Amino acid sequence: MKKAFPVMKTCPLFAGIAESDYETLLSALSAKEDFFPKHDTVIQIGDPGKRAGLVLSGTLEVAFYDENASPVSVTRIESGNVFGAMMLCANVTDSAMHLRAISDCTLLFLDFSCLLRNTERQSHAETRLAANLLGYFAKRSLLLTQKIRILGQKKLRDKLKLYFNTLPKQKSGVRKLPLSKTELASFLYADRSALSRELSRMQEEGIIAMEGKEIVILDPDFLA
Repeated sequence: MKKAFPVMKTCPLFAGIAESDYETLLSALSAKEDFFPKHDTVIQIGDPGKRAGLVLSGTLEVAFYDENASPVSVTRIESGNVFGAMMLCANVTDSAMHLRAISDCTLLFLDFSCLLRNTERQSHAETRLAANLLGYFAKRSLLLTQKIRILGQKKLRDKLKLYFNTLPKQKSGVRKLPLSKTELASFLYADRSALSRELSRMQEEGIIAMEGKEIVILDPDFLA
């Protein structure tokens, strides 16, 4: 499990935990490493919410299906981030989300539910991890709230406005889109052609400048 240590160091979930405690902590969490090739499913909709852990390499996509059985992307989980923890700790019996590998992935499965048991006999590392996990849940809840707000907009331009607001801005003013147009259309629950037309109109109107996946907001009032 030692090859997971460098990734754990970058993960906020393990902040404040000494590397010397990693091995004992992973044992307590029943850690198990597994590999998933690109396009493989990690969690199916309807599966018991018993799979959670840390992405050691690769990227996962979280999605659900609408009434037409079309996938709607919720978020992506990159290396160094956690998946499935909320479902596991909430003891979800039937997953409402579909989790798949969108690149080759190495995952470290962890039983976070053990942190809810025998709290009086927890080690310092386990206590710290439990506190970090609460912070993680709060941040995930905020991100999901943002996604719900985006999907709640009737106009595609308003969806884009809220989405652009979530993207970090570099000193140069550039914001980098982490998704392709097809992926962004799925994320916004929009038609890809309609998305392309709207982005073109926004460029023609001088609201944005866009080259590849780099975007600059030219109209400061747009995001107000």
